[in-house]
Formats: sequence, structure tokens, C-alpha cells
Amino acid sequence: MANSTADSKREVLSISRLLSACIDCAKEAGKLIREIRARGDLGAKDKASGNVDGKMEIQDPVTVADIEAQRLIEFALLEAFPGLSVIGEEGKLEKPEKIFKANLSSLEGDNGFPPVFNAIPVEDVTIWIDPIDGTKSFILGKLDVVTCLIGVSVRGNATAGVVYYPWTKKLVWGLAGYGIRGDIPSLRKLPDRKRRRALVWFGEKEKLAPALKGVKGEILSITTSGSAANMILKVMQGEVDVYLQTANCKWDTCAVEAILRAAGGTLTDFYGKPYYYHKHVALRNSTGVVATMFDHESYLPHTGDEDFLKRNGQALK
Repeated sequence: MANSTADSKREVLSISRLLSACIDCAKEAGKLIREIRARGDLGAKDKASGNVDGKMEIQDPVTVADIEAQRLIEFALLEAFPGLSVIGEEGKLEKPEKIFKANLSSLEGDNGFPPVFNAIPVEDVTIWIDPIDGTKSFILGKLDVVTCLIGVSVRGNATAGVVYYPWTKKLVWGLAGYGIRGDIPSLRKLPDRKRRRALVWFGEKEKLAPALKGVKGEILSITTSGSAANMILKVMQGEVDVYLQTANCKWDTCAVEAILRAAGGTLTDFYGKPYYYHKHVALRNSTGVVATMFDHESYLPHTGDEDFLKRNGQALK
């Protein structure tokens, strides 16, 4: 639970307890997501039109699993840390009859957490939830790229994050100033910087072509995948050198940006400017997303093409 200090009277929390809760919530949400898929009725529909369809024609899909997974995470965290600001992709949801009780103590005793995170004012923290990052992939059965994301921002900065793969049960979490943990290989060896491999969302390869032409260093190969977090982790693990997308939302990037930063990587918009994650910020990352582990500036797209960003970044769902 959050507690208050005698001198400030402000509610504070420790990052170890909050991260413990986020990890437990992500795993429990993953279990729920698997159970809903096993039942067979995903209730998939388009957020804008409301049309029900199980195919790619849905542009901005949502399923029962998205909603119920967010509900589980959101109210478990609010129960554990009263006053916390929580923003989820599926908007405001009704409180469930039964609230999941998250484990707050799994990381207790770890002395590696920076002391600055021992007593954070609750008002400085915003949680960003993407219950299913890769909903289209989830609907189509491409389950290995589907992730559940919980990001923690402190005073607007992506500070900690949890990424959980429901089907492989792979867990990766990290904290800026602390490092990364979980089911991830050693990052000690970086790949050859000359290979210049890019990874983009499968729905954007053609759309990104004008921007990629303006990259300072030539892109030698482009592959596609799904789930922003899954793709950015591939950058961090050295499978590719850069991830680019014309636009997405804060819940897509907060968790994995924190992990990337903890590993020494960088995430910015197409102009090289950072994104912020306080509770009053615009939800969309509307000026593009670029994630790298090295040579970041050389992967920034042509920044003078305002029309490109207006056409694609602002409109893309």
C-alpha cells in the first residue's frame, strides 16, 4: 500500500513494491488472456465503427480479452496504491466485483534499487497499460508476438516497465538506473553496426518508404512484425538495429521505452525529441517513433517532411 510521510503528508510508494505488483498483475492478466482465447469467443470489434469481424478488416480492434485484462491490472494497482494515476488503452472501465490482490513483496530485499525510488510521491507516478499489445496478431492467432505491457512514468519520464508474453510466459522488466531482468539473453555483445537492419510494423512497410529514404545512413534491410514492445525488444537484443513507426500511443511505448533506456538504448520521435508520459500528456506519439541501441541520430528519418507526418502520424490508429 502507499503510505504517507509524517513531514510532507504526501502519499508515497516504493518502486520495488510497485514493480512487484506490476509483474504479478501482468502474469495474472496473461493467464486471463489465455483462458479467454481458449473459450473461443473473442468478441472482436472495431473501436471506431463497432463492426464485428475476426479478420484484418478491423482497423483498430478490441476484444473481450483486452478489456478484462486491463480491468484486472488497473483495479489491482488502484487497490494496492490508492491515488495512483492509471491510463489504459481501453479507457475507463467499471470496477470488477472481485479485485485481484497483487503480490507487493517479490522484489523486497533487492538492494540494487536506486534510493531515489524508495519513496516516490504517488502524485508523480502515472501507469500506462496496454493489456494486449498486438491485438490484430492476437485475433489472427500470431500469438508469439502478443505482449501485455505495464509502464511506469515518474514525473513524466518512462522509468520502469514490465513486458509479458502470455503464450511463451516470457517476462522482461527494467528500471532506469537499475537495469533489466527476466527472460532475456546477455546484452554484452552488440551486433555489427554496418548491417543497418530495420524492423517496422507489418501494416506500415509501404507507408514508411518516404521517411526511410531520408534516413542519414542507408537502411540495408527491412523486415516486419507485430507488437511495438516485441519489436523494440528485438532491437534491444540485437536482432535488428532500429524500430520505426509513423505513430502509436503512450501505452504502446512507456513500458518498453523504460526497459530500453535501462539497457542503454534510446527512443525518440522522428525529430530526435523525447516523449513524456505524465497524466495530462497527449495520448498519441504523433510524430513517429524511432528506437535504437546505438547510432540513434543516423536512423532519424527525414525531419523536414511535415506533410508526411501529418498524413500518416496524425491519422494512423
